[in-house]
Amino acid sequence: MRPFEGLLLLVGLAGLFQARADAPVVFRSDVSLVRVDAQVLDRDNRAITGLTPRDFVLYDGGRPQKIESVDSENLPVDLLLLLDVSASMRPHIERIAAAAHEAMRQLRDQDRVAIMVFDRQSRVRMGFRSSQSSVDRELERLLDDESFRRGTDITLGLLDAADYVRREGRREARKAIVIVTDDQTERNRDVEGVSRALTRADAVLCALLAPDAIRSRGACRNPGGYPGGGGNGPLGGIIFGPPRGRSGGGDPGGGATGSRTLSAGTAEIARESGGDTMQVGDAYALQDTLARIRQRYALHFYVPPGARAGEQREIEVELADSARNRYPAAEVLYRRAYYAPASVSANGSGSGEPAVVTRSGESGPASDDPDRPRLRRPGVSPVPDRSRQGPLDPDSPSNTSASPTTQAAPSPARAPDPNAPGWRKARPDDLPPPPQL
Repeated sequence: MRPFEGLLLLVGLAGLFQARADAPVVFRSDVSLVRVDAQVLDRDNRAITGLTPRDFVLYDGGRPQKIESVDSENLPVDLLLLLDVSASMRPHIERIAAAAHEAMRQLRDQDRVAIMVFDRQSRVRMGFRSSQSSVDRELERLLDDESFRRGTDITLGLLDAADYVRREGRREARKAIVIVTDDQTERNRDVEGVSRALTRADAVLCALLAPDAIRSRGACRNPGGYPGGGGNGPLGGIIFGPPRGRSGGGDPGGGATGSRTLSAGTAEIARESGGDTMQVGDAYALQDTLARIRQRYALHFYVPPGARAGEQREIEVELADSARNRYPAAEVLYRRAYYAPASVSANGSGSGEPAVVTRSGESGPASDDPDRPRLRRPGVSPVPDRSRQGPLDPDSPSNTSASPTTQAAPSPARAPDPNAPGWRKARPDDLPPPPQL
């Protein structure tokens, strides 16, 4: 081989090795690779970006695991906006609707957004879409359609949201639920059950809380209170219905706050899922929340040997010493458990599909979430397509029945019985010929 040709070959091989070293790690879909989303905040509660696998330490069942890769900005996002439309929440939902257009700039073309609302029942207002204009239009429509006069069941709303994201979210996407609520529920509080449902959905919960929303219920008795709560406010003195009892302070995670409502533990659930909480009244609350969802790290590691399919496993994520020295007061937020994939072998390989847990003998609702309470009718009611004629009231009988995909097909029309009593429709050959002109 000539010296010049040998030099070209060496240069080409060096370039090939460098390209392989710089290329992102690609994993086959037939191995049990687990992804854990984590957020790292500094002492000023700002997101820390630019970390690598060497900056993290991960333990599964108390044993350190090798982190295969860390991804931050490249994963697509499936985002569900979960909006509390119970009494008193209108001014806060209006604020979110006004801020949504600018906040959605944090998302990218491959990201998708869905909208679900809830009071005592949950309704999917818009399925996952990547259209910014669709989000803007639906937020405007729900302000017109929803009455904002009913009670609320936050636990059921969160369970329905987790179930929807689990079924409709993309496996390769980072899944997140952003809830806007005052955290006051009339029904049972179930922090553990909702946390397990979010783990099964592989979704993080971020909460935008309105702790003073209850005070705005006394709209006609509080003319100088929260915007929208009095006759001189910008919303013209909206009356939200009878107030719920309140005897305690406004701590969003402080348990019962009145004779008829109690805290749903939304802030605690968000933290257990690896998410955080902001006040909905902050000017950039929604924008900052969406930015943090995109800035989260995705840590990939293999299921340890001996893991059983469907087993819930405990994990710990910390910063390595080198990263801790650079950020001494940093905090890592992450979900502390995951479910082993449905098919795992002794060497940790398998199908990578999540295990599905079902109740024995249960039938009826499409949801197979064991933590979701059984209802006489589905908890999530689809909003009818606006291209069809029909009522827009989400509580109308047509919307609280089974979904269109599960309704029975219409029976074919029967041929008329010639011997049936009554008038028979004349056939063309029975009619007399037209008169000759």
